[in-house]
Amino acid sequence: MDWEIDGHLEVKGGRLAIGGLDAESIADEFGTPLYVYDGDRIVENYRRIRDELEKYADRDVRVHYAAKANTSHAILKILSDEGALVDVVSPVEAELALKAGFSKEKIMFTGTSVSNDDLKALIGLGVLINIDSFSQMRRLSDLGKFPVSIRWNPGEGAGHHDHVITAGKFIKFGIPEDKIVDAFREAVKLGHKPVGVHQHIGSGWLEKDVDVFLSTVQKTLDIYSEISDAVGSDLEFLDFGGGPGIPYKPSRGTFPMEKYAKGLCGIVANSKAKFGAIAVEPGRYIVGDSGILLTRVNTVEEKGIPIAGVDSGFNTLIRPALYNAYHHMVVCSKADQVGSGGWMIAGNLCESTDVFNQDKKLIPIPDPDEGDVIAFLHAGAYGFAMGSRYNGRGFPSEVMVRNGIAKLIRKRDTVDEYMHGQTEY
Repeated sequence: MDWEIDGHLEVKGGRLAIGGLDAESIADEFGTPLYVYDGDRIVENYRRIRDELEKYADRDVRVHYAAKANTSHAILKILSDEGALVDVVSPVEAELALKAGFSKEKIMFTGTSVSNDDLKALIGLGVLINIDSFSQMRRLSDLGKFPVSIRWNPGEGAGHHDHVITAGKFIKFGIPEDKIVDAFREAVKLGHKPVGVHQHIGSGWLEKDVDVFLSTVQKTLDIYSEISDAVGSDLEFLDFGGGPGIPYKPSRGTFPMEKYAKGLCGIVANSKAKFGAIAVEPGRYIVGDSGILLTRVNTVEEKGIPIAGVDSGFNTLIRPALYNAYHHMVVCSKADQVGSGGWMIAGNLCESTDVFNQDKKLIPIPDPDEGDVIAFLHAGAYGFAMGSRYNGRGFPSEVMVRNGIAKLIRKRDTVDEYMHGQTEY
C-alpha cells in the first residue's frame, strides 16, 4: 500500500502492523481509543534531519525538538537521550523537559503574550528566553539582566493551513521587520545579552513551501550584519525555526529534506555571516508519522449516508475539525483492501462537527463492521497534545512500541483525574 513505511507501518497477512506488532492486538490489549507511537521511528526521523543538516553545514547544528507537538514523557526522554535540544512554549513544558533529562542549557522558551508570572517561572528554571515583543523585553528587565534571543517576523509565512502560518501580515508573533534592529539595540541598552536571532514562519510545509522558507533565511542573513553591529558582537546562533511537514495524504510524497538542508546551509555559508550555530526546531517532522490513533467501530448504520461511529471524537484528535485536516484511515483487519464505497466516520461527542471527514465528503475505506479497529495514521503530532476532556470523555491511553515490545506510557483518564483539583463551594 502507498502509505506503508518499512519497519514502521506495514501490511502483514492482510493486517496492519505498527513497529512489527499487530495493531488490532495492541488495541485489544490496551483498549481504545489509544495512541500508539513507534519509538524507533521517532529516533529515525530525528537522526535524519540532524544528519542531513550536519552533512551540509559549515558550523555547528542545533536541533531543538518543538515540544508542543507532543510532550509525552517517553517521547521527550527518547529525544533527550539522543542528544537533542528542545523548544518549549510554556513554563510547564520547560519543567516537563527538565524531568525528561534535558539540561537547562538545552532548553529555549519561545512564547507569545508572555505574562510576568511566566517570566518569573522561566527565570527560576534558568532556561533561555526567546523575546517576542518589546513589552516582554522591558518587563523582563524589571526582573534582571539575562541572555536572550529575539524573534522577528520576516514578513512572509508558509504552512499547511492559514491557522499555522506564523509570519507575514496580521500575525501576532515576533518583532516586525522594520523594528528588529531597534529591538536588539534596546536589549543591549536594558542590559540583556543578545545571543541569538529567531524566526519561525509556519508549520507543515512540503515542497513548494521550502522555497518560501529559503527566501526568509536570506532575509534573516541580509539583516544579520545590522543586528551584530547593534549588539557589538557576533551571536551564538541563528534559529530558523520549525516547519518541515509530513505527507498526510500518501499521494503527496515525502518532505524534500535534502533541498531543505542543502538550501539552508548553502545560504548560510555563502553569506559569510559570523555567528556560532545553525538552529532549527522541527516537531511534526520528528513525531508526526510515528503516532497512530486506534479507535474501535461501535455503530454501523445507514442514516441517509453510511455511518461508522467510533469510540473517539475531536477531544481525542481535533485536527480534522479544527483545520479540516486529512488523516489517512486503515481498517486494521482489512489493511490490504481498498475501499469501494464511502463512509462518514463519526465521533462520539455531542457535536455536529465531530466527524473525521473533510468537506462533508465520504471516506472510501473497506466496509467496516462493528468491532473493527480503525487506525488514523500520522497522528503523533498535535493529536494527544491538543486533546481535551470535553463531554466528560477523558484523555486516552498512550503506548510506545520499541524493539518489538509495546508498553503503556500513559494510563487512561479516570473520574478521579477528571475531578482532581475540584472542590465544593
